[in-house]
Parts: sequence; C-alpha cells; structure tokens
Amino acid sequence: MPDFLDISGASGARYRFRSAAPAELPVMAGNVLVASGPSARLKVLFCGAAHSLVRAAPIVTETLKANRNARLFVRLNVARAVREAEHADIVAAVEPDAEAADLD
Repeated sequence: MPDFLDISGASGARYRFRSAAPAELPVMAGNVLVASGPSARLKVLFCGAAHSLVRAAPIVTETLKANRNARLFVRLNVARAVREAEHADIVAAVEPDAEAADLD
C-alpha cells in the first residue's frame, strides 16, 4: 500500500489520507482509517473521527493487531463540521467493518 490513500466518498468527493503508525497519532483533530488489501480492492476495517486522534490509538492498535496486513491512515481536519461530514460520506461509500463518528 502507498504512503497516501485516496478514498472516494458516497458524494464522489475524494479524500486523501497519509500513512501513520499508532505511536505517531497527533493530538490534532481528524479522521482515521485502518485498511488492508490493494488499492483496487481496499477493505476498510475501521473508520473514525476525533477531536484528538490520540484517542483513536486503542481501537486502532487493536484492529491492527487483529489484521496483520492492515495499515493506518490519517487525515487532519480541525473543523468539527467538516470532519463529521467527511466521516459520514466515507462511511456511506466504503461500509467499514467498524466505525466511530466521535472518538472524543
């Protein structure tokens, strides 16, 4: 999987995420994805949004341990309304195995 991941929402909008490690999750707000497989057949295992991405660490770590080939991706997004709208758009498109709209 590449260092960047572009995900299309149900609206057709595209969202760019960057690869990260759980220990590198910033205290900034944003969206988080855990995904596995090639880009053409990407499987989204977890999709979340938080005021502080550090709060996503426990569930992200658990998901990564259960899925050894999965990777973590983050998208920084300070505005709550934008973060929530993007999260809903992505969830509607990719139907992740698990999701959390507000990890705060």
